[in-house]
Amino acid sequence: CLKQVFPKYTKQFNYLRIVERISALFMRFLGVKGTMRLGPTGFRTFIRNCKLSNSNFSMASVDILYIDITRRWNGLGADQRESGMGLQAFVEAFLYLAQRRFKSLPLHQQAEALADLCESQLNGVDEKRLLCSRGVAERRTTFTSCQPEGMQSGLSAPAPNQLQCLDAASKSGDYRPHQSL
Repeated sequence: CLKQVFPKYTKQFNYLRIVERISALFMRFLGVKGTMRLGPTGFRTFIRNCKLSNSNFSMASVDILYIDITRRWNGLGADQRESGMGLQAFVEAFLYLAQRRFKSLPLHQQAEALADLCESQLNGVDEKRLLCSRGVAERRTTFTSCQPEGMQSGLSAPAPNQLQCLDAASKSGDYRPHQSL
């Protein structure tokens, strides 16, 4: 990492870390452990969590972008055994999205602005997840400690904040309810 190798020059050359930031975003949305290819679901989740789709750029457009860029990069002699979008293809898609979103800036500033936007959106998602997990844990300990002796039940009605957390998680695309038979 540039910051660790040249800490004295961190501020002066911080703009060179943009590929590192894009690759961190890429790795965050990889689905199957052990693969370095981003599937269509991971790409859609990236777009949704970063709030990059809108009336001018629909999820159908996201799918078309994914297919076009993935086909182009897979046709360039990349490893054909694995399907999905590699890091280079993701960088191309990221730069395309940055150009669409921040038209008036030079390309490197567009990429930095989009990375800033994505990181701030994802920090918000992470904070909600953390608050929700704390709220659920606190609610469980409160519920079990308030039970009369001998009346320990595993069932409880969800608190309003738990419902908000579940609703927020389902909108972010990260929550997948388990189906029970």
